[in-house]
Amino acid sequence: MRAVIQRVRRAAVRVAGRTVGEIQAGLLVLLGIGKEDTPADADWMIQKLLGLRIFPDEAGKMNRSVTDIRGGLLVVSQFTLYGDVRKGYRPSFSDAMPPADAERFYAEFLVSLRAATTLPVAEGRFAAMMEVELVNDGPVTIVLDSGERASSPSNPSITTDGQDARPTPAFVPFDPSASMAKSRRHLPHWEQPGRTYFVTFRLADSLPQDKLRQWEAERDRWLQQHRPPLTHQQQEEFDRLFPERLERWLDAGHGDCCLRQPEVAAMVAAALRHFDGNRYVLGRYVIMPNHVHVLVTPLADQTVPRILHSWKSYTATEINRRLGRTGALWQQEYFDHLVRNERALAHFEDYIRQNPIHASLKEGDYVLG
Repeated sequence: MRAVIQRVRRAAVRVAGRTVGEIQAGLLVLLGIGKEDTPADADWMIQKLLGLRIFPDEAGKMNRSVTDIRGGLLVVSQFTLYGDVRKGYRPSFSDAMPPADAERFYAEFLVSLRAATTLPVAEGRFAAMMEVELVNDGPVTIVLDSGERASSPSNPSITTDGQDARPTPAFVPFDPSASMAKSRRHLPHWEQPGRTYFVTFRLADSLPQDKLRQWEAERDRWLQQHRPPLTHQQQEEFDRLFPERLERWLDAGHGDCCLRQPEVAAMVAAALRHFDGNRYVLGRYVIMPNHVHVLVTPLADQTVPRILHSWKSYTATEINRRLGRTGALWQQEYFDHLVRNERALAHFEDYIRQNPIHASLKEGDYVLG
């Protein structure tokens, strides 16, 4: 992806004389999509846009991001950024993504951008003849190309022969022939390095205490009768009797449900994305009012417990500070499922997408990534 980013005092885009998107202070983003672009390019671009420090601090130095100043973003599709004029005078656009694919990619990019921030995000109209008006503040103009992320240390890759480096796959299924550790505190956890997991973690007050005590007693009796290591059939039975029942209770929306607040949910989303491509590969996720579902593949020596601790520790501190509260924010235990195959992955992705619908939530009560 390529972007021309302009720091603006205001910007607007019109189609047929009608304003379709406008912002006050913030970033005008002219965005081009290349034929080789992937969701990883979109994630990289979103992180750059929200974190790029090109706004002045009190000393007048460029040390603040659009997030810091609570500015806006106006995103305008611009396929001509892939115009190639190395030969002749008429640009070739062979490196741009075909229009039908680019329109879907552009729409998904905007969904992901809005999921990653509570800032106002305006947009132009894809493939329309647009008039863009802006007041460039500075002027300050930055050019970004996601193709450059390949040389960045924060973009890990796996090397097969010392020369051929390919991006780490987003999905690594369970390998029944490989070694596997089985651990538990109150819940069984199957661990296999570098595999993809479906993880659920929840707020400490997300379940009524009477129901939770009943659920724990039934779970403990079941685990006494089924000692680890559990067979595949036993694990499926456990999931059906306990995690799935608990998730139905979670969807009922018990507790303070502070994740319903847009700024709090955005903070959690930012924490999930922060080490994506560095410590883990982040898949689909949903931030519900009192719990979070996420698909994640740990990288290198990272483990699910270590990743969960990082997410929960940071967000608990920041959320408690912002809300002026104290005490435990997250329940200590969590649920994780090793994703066994492509069909299971599709099931979990669909579950994440459908969870807000099943819980009868309205837009703004959840964040889907």
